[in-house]
Amino acid sequence: MGEAAFCYVVMAHNPDGVDRLVRRIRSLSPSANVLVRFEPHQGFDAEALRVAGAHPLASAIHVRWGSWELTAAMIEALATAEAEFHAEHYVLVSGTDYPIRSLAAWEREWVDQGADALVEQTPDQPDNWRFRWFLPEVRFPSQPSLYRAVRHVGWRIGTLTRPVLQVLPRFVEGDRRWFVGVRRPGVRPPVPIVKASQWMTLSARALRRVLDRDARESQLRRWFRTVRITDEIYLQSLVHDDPELRVVQGPTTLKEFGEDPSSPLWLDADRLRRLTDGARAPFARKFAPDAPAELFAAADALADAERS
Repeated sequence: MGEAAFCYVVMAHNPDGVDRLVRRIRSLSPSANVLVRFEPHQGFDAEALRVAGAHPLASAIHVRWGSWELTAAMIEALATAEAEFHAEHYVLVSGTDYPIRSLAAWEREWVDQGADALVEQTPDQPDNWRFRWFLPEVRFPSQPSLYRAVRHVGWRIGTLTRPVLQVLPRFVEGDRRWFVGVRRPGVRPPVPIVKASQWMTLSARALRRVLDRDARESQLRRWFRTVRITDEIYLQSLVHDDPELRVVQGPTTLKEFGEDPSSPLWLDADRLRRLTDGARAPFARKFAPDAPAELFAAADALADAERS
């Protein structure tokens, strides 16, 4: 694969449906390159990804939700894409995203704007950075029923000590990691905090500047390593803190949230119709790998109508 104006960087953890996503991106933007980041134990077929038209990146970074490792994986994937393809623009999407527009048409619109970053800013959650967060794994007691009791006690303690100590056990069966936060005395972030969607678009200039700063200013990583959910804070804050970069506010991928603000709802036909009505973003999520063929056909029709 040679140089291309756009590179799509896919952060995936489930191999199902990723081949289809890669093929669709390549069909809608034939000159684009695609990099798919995954972990070796997740069951991806690297050769199948190559056949689909992607560059596979089997990463040794073990991602844990809300932890620094997810941010490190983003940096690794973007840096690898830059070194491999030397593109002019990089589009970061998830493995459950799917195109809803003609990517070639959207790319022309984005280039015409002359901006360096497309970032969807979201409301700040100050406790994520006003506390120093740790992610220990509570292995004992081993009996599930006793562990659930201990988990509940830990959560109750956290509600009582919330101003100075927060205890947030993961209420996912089989996941024994707890977020434990200790209030930082005299909080002064090294850069102004900006919270935004993980999924964004960066020009080559923006990507190079934030990667250079990340490598040059080691104190930034040290401070942000103890921030919670840095995948929605670190790179976004660096982009906004750079006066040389022109940042446009808006989504790269559309999504809809329900009562749980931590994860978007799975799409169905009605939800897709609402999301895409008048929208200009190139992707939507979350498409389940086993979603009805009609849902993917509806998304394809939206993009194909723009191409005709």
